[in-house]
Amino acid sequence: MIAVGALDGRRVVVTGASSGIGEATARAAAAAGARVGLLARRADRLEALAGEIGGEAAAADVTDADAVTGAVDRLAAALGGLDAVVAAAGTMHLGAVGEADPGLWREVFDVNVHGLLATARATLPHLTDGASWVTVSSMSGRRVPSAAGGVYAASKHAAHAVDETLRREAGPRGVRVTTVAPGFVATDLMAADAAAREDVAAFRERMHVEGLAPEHVAAAVVHVLGLPPEVCVVEYALTSTAQQR
Repeated sequence: MIAVGALDGRRVVVTGASSGIGEATARAAAAAGARVGLLARRADRLEALAGEIGGEAAAADVTDADAVTGAVDRLAAALGGLDAVVAAAGTMHLGAVGEADPGLWREVFDVNVHGLLATARATLPHLTDGASWVTVSSMSGRRVPSAAGGVYAASKHAAHAVDETLRREAGPRGVRVTTVAPGFVATDLMAADAAAREDVAAFRERMHVEGLAPEHVAAAVVHVLGLPPEVCVVEYALTSTAQQR
C-alpha cells in the first residue's frame, strides 16, 4: 500500500512513463503526493496520463540524448526543479547470441544502456543534495537466467554498473542512487517480438502468470523515494513468490 503523503511536494520525473512499470510508478508517485513529470516516446499516452494524475508530459525517445535533455529541461522548468528521477524505460528481445539479429542487440543496448546514460546526463544537473535517482533494472542484472535472455542480461549488468558509477559521481554531493531489480513483471516488455514464436509465447505467458504486478515494483520505488534523505538504499531486489516455486 502506498502511504498517502509520503512524497508530498516532491518533484519526480519518470521515464518510460507511457506503460508498464513506468506508468505504474508515475501513478503511485502522484498518489503519494508528488508532482510528476512524464517522459516517453508515445505523446498521446503521456498526455492522457498527465491529465489523469495532474502531471506534466514531455515526449522524447531516450536513445536521442539531445531530445532527452530538452524534454528534461522542460519538465524541470514546469515542475520548478527536480527532487527525484526514476529511469524506467526499457526493452527486451529474446534470442541466443548465435541466433538473434544483431540489430536487436543494438536496440536493447540503445534503450537499456545508452538511454539510461542519456537520462542521467540530462537530469544530473538538476539534482542536488537530498535528491534521488532510481534505475529500474532487473534480477537479470545480477545473473544470466538463460542463453535466450543473455543479451538482455548483459544490458542490465551494464545498468547496474551505470548506477555504481553514478553513486561515485553524484553520491559525494548528496544524491542517493538506487537500483531496483525485479524478477518477472507482468508487462509488455517484449511487445516487439513475434508472438508466433513458441519461445516468445511461452516466456510471455510465464511473465504474466508468475510475474509481479507493475504496481508492486512501483510501491518499492515509492518506498525508496520516501525514505529520510540520510538513508540510501543501494539495491532493492524483489521477485514474486510464484517465480520461486
